[in-house]
Amino acid sequence: MHFGYQKGSFLFRYKKKEIQISSLEVLCVLAGALLFLLLEVQSRSDPLKAGYVSRSAYGQGEEKLDLVVEGLGGQDKELVLDLTIGERRYTKEQAEAAAQELESRLEAMILGEEPSLSQVRTKLMLVTRDSQTGFRIRWSSDQDDLIGTDGVVHGETAKEEGQTVTLRAEICDGKETLRTVDIPVRVFPPERTSQERQQEGLTQMILSQEEQTRTEAGFYLPTEYKGEALSYRSRDNGERYWLLLVGPVLAVLMRARGVSAARQLEKDRERKLLLDHAEMVSKLQIFLGAGMTVRTAWERIVLDYQELKAKGKGERPVYEEMLMTYHQMRSGTAEGKAYEGFGRRCKLQPYLKLAGLLEQDRKTGTKNLRYLLQLEMADAFEQRKNLARRQGEEAATKLLIPLFLMLGVVMVIVVVPAFMTFY
Repeated sequence: MHFGYQKGSFLFRYKKKEIQISSLEVLCVLAGALLFLLLEVQSRSDPLKAGYVSRSAYGQGEEKLDLVVEGLGGQDKELVLDLTIGERRYTKEQAEAAAQELESRLEAMILGEEPSLSQVRTKLMLVTRDSQTGFRIRWSSDQDDLIGTDGVVHGETAKEEGQTVTLRAEICDGKETLRTVDIPVRVFPPERTSQERQQEGLTQMILSQEEQTRTEAGFYLPTEYKGEALSYRSRDNGERYWLLLVGPVLAVLMRARGVSAARQLEKDRERKLLLDHAEMVSKLQIFLGAGMTVRTAWERIVLDYQELKAKGKGERPVYEEMLMTYHQMRSGTAEGKAYEGFGRRCKLQPYLKLAGLLEQDRKTGTKNLRYLLQLEMADAFEQRKNLARRQGEEAATKLLIPLFLMLGVVMVIVVVPAFMTFY
């Protein structure tokens, strides 16, 4: 038995028989085996096999459990039970102790970035659930305009010496309120720099002037503030400056698009030249076999192409180059130079070789030209088959992208629930 790898496929040879398996098929098999191993590990680590059911922690809520029962009543048939498993609960003594412990750290929990509850300016962390005990906490404030139930402090309206706000926390275990805690908080206005205070004072002055002149068509801005002369202008948001980049960016994109389009056209032209090479050499070999000279056969191929083109057939690069060569010979260009120019314009090795054969036949009168063209035609057909095979492989490679995306989606759908059961 022999094993090998060739062009994206695995080859197995056994007793003169060859089996070819693509890389995608191998990846699918490996992905299926990986998923099977993950599910197998999950099933073997299932705690239900030991007869133990773990319930949710305090405050996590109830869970649904699909339970498969075997051996009930001595039957071989399996039974499926849909159960609802409640969360873990405290005893009365445990709940009281846990509520007392939560109360002792409640003030530290809500501080957030504030230095202390006696000097609050921005925001408090009024958590609604304690992760350690699982208890719910309901908050209320006796002055919602200063501190809301979301913990946001609206200190702009507070007095400079501060105002006291009482926050009430009700600790609940899901059924009843275990404890009510009142927490006094001293709220102060936000800290401002001297510039911010000046800005606020000027704003108030302008708004006051605007309010007094509501019945008029407009109003004048103050020319000074606390002895300082003021001037004004509209704010420049800089929206027009990005227009300076539009021209260069578009120019670069147009240049890149032009280069890409030119490369694609050249690539398509070379592909058509390679595809038509076998057909063109075949026609030339047939006409030479009918007794025509090279020039007469060339002319006949060109005239046939012009007739097909007049009937609406598409242009083919190789016959366009042959047409140009035909017009060059009719206008007086030497036949050998015309064939040489034909090979250079095609820029491909098969056409350079064909032009060399035609030039050699014209100079030396090679008697075996038909035989050489026959060999060239065989090579051309082989190249055409290789080109078609390569294009098929490129198309298959492009199709791998959506296939891998679908495989990834399937793996996520299967693997994520498997991993979630571990937690």
